[in-house]
Amino acid sequence: MKLKIFWFREDLRLEDNRGLFEFTNSLNPNERFLFLYIKNENSFNFFGAKRIRFLYESLDELKKSLNNLGFDLFITKGKSTEVIKKISEEFEEVINYANEQPEIYSRNREEKVKKISNVQLNLYTDSTIFGFNEVLKDDGKPYTVYTPFSKKFFVLLNNDRYKNFKADLSKLHTEKEFKPKKILVFDISGGLNEIDDIGVIKGGRSEGIKLLKKFYDGGISSYKKFRDFPATKGTSYLSPFLHFGIIGIRECFRTAYSKLNKSQESESQEILTWIKELIWREFYYNISYHFSYTDKFSFKKEYDKLNWRYDEDSFRKWCDGKTGYPIVDAGMRQLKKEGWMHNRVRMIVAMFLTKDLFIDWRWGEKYFAEHLIDMDFSSNNGGWQWSASTGCDAQPYFRIFNPVLQSKKFDTEGDYIKKYVPELQYLPSKFIHTPWEMTSEEQEMYKMRINIDYPEPIVNHQDVKNLILSEFKKISAN
Repeated sequence: MKLKIFWFREDLRLEDNRGLFEFTNSLNPNERFLFLYIKNENSFNFFGAKRIRFLYESLDELKKSLNNLGFDLFITKGKSTEVIKKISEEFEEVINYANEQPEIYSRNREEKVKKISNVQLNLYTDSTIFGFNEVLKDDGKPYTVYTPFSKKFFVLLNNDRYKNFKADLSKLHTEKEFKPKKILVFDISGGLNEIDDIGVIKGGRSEGIKLLKKFYDGGISSYKKFRDFPATKGTSYLSPFLHFGIIGIRECFRTAYSKLNKSQESESQEILTWIKELIWREFYYNISYHFSYTDKFSFKKEYDKLNWRYDEDSFRKWCDGKTGYPIVDAGMRQLKKEGWMHNRVRMIVAMFLTKDLFIDWRWGEKYFAEHLIDMDFSSNNGGWQWSASTGCDAQPYFRIFNPVLQSKKFDTEGDYIKKYVPELQYLPSKFIHTPWEMTSEEQEMYKMRINIDYPEPIVNHQDVKNLILSEFKKISAN
């Protein structure tokens, strides 16, 4: 007897799901089938409570969507290999349908599943527009710099690449649905009740569609103009939905090109800027796939010889938003409170940790991974290595953000800072970025005393900048 499984992973939707489309097309009326989700217990233990809640909310909605069609989503916890092996014991042949993932830990998991004697695993491209071996240099090697990658991406791109794969579940017969008896069901509603740590973004397909529509109606046409200003809602907030596949990448491309085709020329650059951000995501996925060592090591391996400072006290002040640099502290407090951080501020705080405090990027990567609702290994790793100058970006190590200048440029009036660092709320724009420059009288006037109400800077940016440059030069000289 044969069983066909659709193995949901980071593709938690019924709409425009490539693997699900192939799965439903393959089924004949007499075949048994199962919709499966496994909450993995893996070594990549980067799951904060807010992110888990978002995931559970999304799984709960997916399960209800299947229930409304007369089917079920079997959710269990454990190791994928063990779960699938247990299910396969009841069948002569098991064919698994799933969508491809780039990360080395996902691929290792897939290889173990393939080794189960009576199990076949069919993988499809769904989380990216192109397969991981499609956007390559003319010599067949992977790109390691974004700009040429994006140029090749646009050359290869056509409408078929983001067409809608509509899975027809109506032809499935409910009586053929397999209900595993030997594996424990994980109760999603119970899991939700256990987590009261709610982030700023709610999970579920309906919430994601709402945000996508809102972005289409308003934000995408001014994306380039407003995306770098953290006090303004100038981004899509779709990153967690994209990561978990609640909204598909092809849906985003169709949305963008639909708007582009209806827009004035003056808006086209705004929309193209968002498309290029989606391509950055695809680029980092390709880096994860082709250079799997980056899960633990620097892309530029020589920079693993850097003499990083492993200063627990400085790191804790960074985590807690107590560095004395308002824009950095606002970002870190937003992260802890909401499970999300504005992208411009992510770059600022990451560069502060790696370039001002000279702390290993892997510490920051792990902290982000533990707190971000939208934590995506490839984008998180790529972003941290970009900030630390250890990654694949063409820019050299001397790119170092000045946190004060970044603050003045992107949060000029301090509205973002005041929202997340309330002890600075009475400061005028003159001092909001550099409160340590106030005299004692000014501190009393604005009800904010340095080292009592708010810390002084833990480092002097100019001093440490020169130190960091000398450390990088030592490596580059060899």
